[in-house]
Amino acid sequence: MRNAVWVGVAVVAVVLIVAGLLWPPPPLPSEGHRILPTAEAPEGGDIELPVSSRGAAFRLRDQDVRYWWVYFGYTSCPDACPVSLAWISGALSRLPEDLRGRVGGLFVSVDPERDDEARLREYANHFHPDIVAVTGPDAQLRELAARYGVFYRHTEVESALDYVVDHTSATYLVGPAGELLEVYPHGTSSTELLAALEKHLAIR
Repeated sequence: MRNAVWVGVAVVAVVLIVAGLLWPPPPLPSEGHRILPTAEAPEGGDIELPVSSRGAAFRLRDQDVRYWWVYFGYTSCPDACPVSLAWISGALSRLPEDLRGRVGGLFVSVDPERDDEARLREYANHFHPDIVAVTGPDAQLRELAARYGVFYRHTEVESALDYVVDHTSATYLVGPAGELLEVYPHGTSSTELLAALEKHLAIR
């Protein structure tokens, strides 16, 4: 039930963002979830994980999509994740025709205990068809998170969720070979994401 409520909020947010009516996004209540900082000078690099919403192992370098907006979170996240994915969805929906199919969204779940393939697929599909959701064993996630300067930790709470995952809430623009082009703080809008993407494409 709790997930259904937040998915409903996310769907409304996506619709309003695409329509240009939501600025800034409304604050959403949380159940103990905390946003953690981003480490300085993240390295970035290729992303390879065995579980994805597309039903096969995912490797960024093997995709036809050339540029990605990457976000680390989890599907039970009560606040930061649905809003951030709504911004990414809004940016994808506003892409000019010549960039359609060249840019995608990538949601990396740091909660593999709960986020299996079916759950990732359902979650990603609520936002945009060009968003892929992936996860894998904790050891792989820790190594990947370290390269991207992402922190996360499980925190027990007295609620139906049992635990929340405090995590970094940044969005990353990643290029064709996995190079990290830019890091955006929590709350970066669809308009800002698009403007930064166009800036990087113009200098290539």
